[in-house]
Amino acid sequence: MDGNQPAYLFDFLGVDISRCIKDEIINGWILLSRKITLYLDPQTGQVLKTWQNPWSGETLNVMHRSYDYQEFEIPQQIKAHIAPEISSVSLDINLKLPNPLAKNPKFSEHSPEEFIQSSDSYKFIFPTKMLSDETLTPADNRAVALSYYRMGPWEPWMKMKGKPGFLVLNYTGTKTDAFEELHPEIKAQIQQRMPLFYEAPTHRLQRSIATSWSRFDEQFDGYLRGEEFPLPAPVAEEV
Repeated sequence: MDGNQPAYLFDFLGVDISRCIKDEIINGWILLSRKITLYLDPQTGQVLKTWQNPWSGETLNVMHRSYDYQEFEIPQQIKAHIAPEISSVSLDINLKLPNPLAKNPKFSEHSPEEFIQSSDSYKFIFPTKMLSDETLTPADNRAVALSYYRMGPWEPWMKMKGKPGFLVLNYTGTKTDAFEELHPEIKAQIQQRMPLFYEAPTHRLQRSIATSWSRFDEQFDGYLRGEEFPLPAPVAEEV
């Protein structure tokens, strides 16, 4: 918040299940994905069920992030730094979009801001030899490391009532092609409650892209009832 020391609010644990497909209409590549991110207690590492807002003192139901469908058009040109041993690819996205919750009175304490403004920076770091080695297998992708840094608005479930300030998120991770290598908590969520997330979407869907704001709108009643998030996601036919 303005004028205050930054507060360390959460640790994170997540997975991004993705695939690239060639889209003939745009003559380019589309990244299709589903994402789960769990908020953890920074002291104990446990998945949070509730969270006490340190500014308001209110205890809130935690809405963990679960995006069942996202798509991203991969730019024709991407910034890259190519070095003899280790190289990296960078992708920076700056957005200012209308807030779909802002005009609904029932969200006035959760997300009254007129705009959603954010800055996202991705870096994929990998051995340079991966650019030319034609013998690589999907398992070799484990050598790719991810760094992701985001500055963005409060999440709606935090009930910040339009207070000034923003969230800074700092992720690191690696690629894998094996479900068995995921963290046990993520595996348990998918196996027991979210089997839809075993695989990325196989094709572009005729639906909107999931965001924290669209999910909050759709799942608001469950949030108020104190349901456990992420909500179950059974396997379903997708069109």
